[in-house]
Amino acid sequence: MPFIRGLDLARMLYAEEVSPLLARRFAGLSYAAATLGMCSEVLGLDDEVSRDHEWGPRVTLFLSAEDHARHASDVAGALRDGLPATFHGIPMVWRTSGVDLHDTRERALYHVSVRTVAMALGFCGGSPPAGDPDWLRISEQHLLEFTSGAVYRDDTGDLSRAREALRYYPDNVLRFLLLHEWGAVNRHWFPIGRMGARGDRLGVRLQAGQVARRLARVAFMVSRAYIPYEKWVGTLFAGLPVAAVLAPLLDGLLAETRWERVEEWIAEATAVLVQRQNALGIAPAVPVESEPLDDGRHHVRGAFRRAWTALAESLEPPLDALLERQPSMFDDRSQILAQEELGKRALFAFPEGKAPSGMETER
Repeated sequence: MPFIRGLDLARMLYAEEVSPLLARRFAGLSYAAATLGMCSEVLGLDDEVSRDHEWGPRVTLFLSAEDHARHASDVAGALRDGLPATFHGIPMVWRTSGVDLHDTRERALYHVSVRTVAMALGFCGGSPPAGDPDWLRISEQHLLEFTSGAVYRDDTGDLSRAREALRYYPDNVLRFLLLHEWGAVNRHWFPIGRMGARGDRLGVRLQAGQVARRLARVAFMVSRAYIPYEKWVGTLFAGLPVAAVLAPLLDGLLAETRWERVEEWIAEATAVLVQRQNALGIAPAVPVESEPLDDGRHHVRGAFRRAWTALAESLEPPLDALLERQPSMFDDRSQILAQEELGKRALFAFPEGKAPSGMETER
């Protein structure tokens, strides 16, 4: 049987089975139907290999809180009893206990569930973030998962409004996250000259990889696109508008062995991204040209310091007060977190005056 992508399979399941069943059994019930959440098929990136775990027909129904209390049990029972055991040759039921996240000692439909929008928003406390700091407590992967996938029906519009509210970071949050990435670019660039002068070619290559990774993250940000977890960064990066220009520069950076040329590749890639940041209009535009250096440590420096400064000077309350209090790297915001996400990081507990600013460097 030819492979059917998960989103296509889910759309077919809703149209051919779920929607007719609800029309017969629950006429007049308002609901939304969608496929979103975890797994590669929600991003449209699944293939034959994806079928080895957590893959199958999946549709989530969303009811209002009142209707969920009244009807969720009946709707779930009707789905369990009325949907077929297989759909287009794909098993609809897990029968082995302990597989992946499922405990299926009892007959269970695969990823066909009844929820409320607030339940689906459990990763951010049940509703969209109320203020800028709240955005920093949420896994970026979960934001990507909730805003990806497909919606087949939304009678009240509640699900669509929630997805739109989380479509991407507000400008002030984006400033904060961008300046942390530019700070990381600076830190990883800083020792390259010293490594190169000592003949440490491996060290230079390792630092080049660190910078390339950070520049790729900036590319997502200036494209207003959430960064996925590591497996799909390169794949989704290729679809960004900036990738056609930036990808050859990152390829050159990663292949380079001469430390002076490494710094030049970094400066060229930085210029592309700073130009995109300027176009966003979230901070004053800055020159994108690189800065030649002759200080015994460096060959050339890109415009990342200027980009950082423009963002820092434009940062608005309350995030401006966090800038000197917080660690300058937020690597964990893309992690997939199972529970208690809002309490995962002590964002405001860093001792006053102890945290490094985004552009400090080690000598």
